[in-house]
Amino acid sequence: MSDTVANLLSGLIGAIIGAIVGGALSLVGSLVVNRRERRTALRHQLYLLAADIVPRMDEVPRPQLNDRHDDMAKQLDTMSRLGAIAGRDERRLTAEVFQQWLKARNATAREDLSDTTAHLVKADNALEELLELLQQRLN
Repeated sequence: MSDTVANLLSGLIGAIIGAIVGGALSLVGSLVVNRRERRTALRHQLYLLAADIVPRMDEVPRPQLNDRHDDMAKQLDTMSRLGAIAGRDERRLTAEVFQQWLKARNATAREDLSDTTAHLVKADNALEELLELLQQRLN
């Protein structure tokens, strides 16, 4: 083999290896960015849902369930699901909000207003903490 052919083959092999390695690294980078963007989108959706629920947390639920409370339970369930996808802290806080709201609803059915108030305050605090966390992570 002449030096020209050897130089040509070594350059060709180097270019092929470089293309393969570059393509693999590009793929890994795009997967990482895509995952972060999906989490950010979920956090944004969770933030909007939590911001919609906060004003209604001050209302004391009635012992008998009506459509409005069923809607709130559905929204809280959706928020818990989104929180589970968004991350560990979001999952913990959304679960806390949902559990405290359910406890408040049960306390209202028992007509125990002090328990109802305590659970609603805990749910409101968890929602505020969730909103602060989401604002930090979205900015």
